Amino acid sequence: MQKLILIPFILLLFTAGCITATPPAADEPDILLITPSDPFPTVSGQGTYVNIIIAETITPPVSYNLGYVTIPPGNATPPHRLLGTSELVYVIGGAARIHCDSKTVEAAAGELVLLPEGVLQSIESIGEDDLRYLSANQPQYTYEIDIRDDGLIPLSNTTNAEPIVIPDPAGGIEWDFDTGTLIYTLINPVLMPEMDIPIDYSAAYAQILPGGSIVGNRLTGSTDLIYVVEGEITIRAGDGVDYSIPAGYAALFPPGKPKEISNAGNTDAVILSVVDPAWRPEIFEMTEE
Repeated sequence: MQKLILIPFILLLFTAGCITATPPAADEPDILLITPSDPFPTVSGQGTYVNIIIAETITPPVSYNLGYVTIPPGNATPPHRLLGTSELVYVIGGAARIHCDSKTVEAAAGELVLLPEGVLQSIESIGEDDLRYLSANQPQYTYEIDIRDDGLIPLSNTTNAEPIVIPDPAGGIEWDFDTGTLIYTLINPVLMPEMDIPIDYSAAYAQILPGGSIVGNRLTGSTDLIYVVEGEITIRAGDGVDYSIPAGYAALFPPGKPKEISNAGNTDAVILSVVDPAWRPEIFEMTEE
């Protein structure tokens, strides 16, 4: 599993502390603020789904969609297959029992499971609390590829694919007190080639202490979605404006657009960064000393 990637280590190893002069794209906004949709029923009306990223609302385009799912205890998504697309499940709260063909795994808060395309799958809420998770599909989800009920009959054979499980890797990780932030990779097909990960984007987790920050940076050639899981962050975009992003909201940065992230609140902030295409050292650039 990819180990913790601390901010100072990244800066020293990959940028040598230099200020980049790469100009941002002039025809794209510096930041896109993303407001989640109103919840709508799912799981036969027992759960809810909130759209965060869908194809129709995002410019520049990204290769995935992203939603927030809530399922009360004892309920589950119906068995179905997603043809031609994978599903990433990042558990925010509660506990999940995830069925993937003949394999069953369980995941708690902070854990991630990637379901390969075409598997017969179902996600069950277990325990006493609502299961809450982020769901991402690449390629993006459409109703036409979601096969269930009678449509499953001609697709009864199991696949050879197994779920990829990323347990919480934070145990034993030390805080970086220089920036007040810890950050580590959850899943990345570039940094984790031995895992044969069937997606082109990456996901990383950061926890920012009150007063902590992530140094100014930009990613060349990739979009960077910052989703706030807990707390509230302040993002200073390339336009010089400070934007407050609360839990459940997100900001998308087009390729080459700079950002600085800080936590001015009194409680820890938790964010996810989804980089598309996947984060790699050569696209990371500092924007300040």
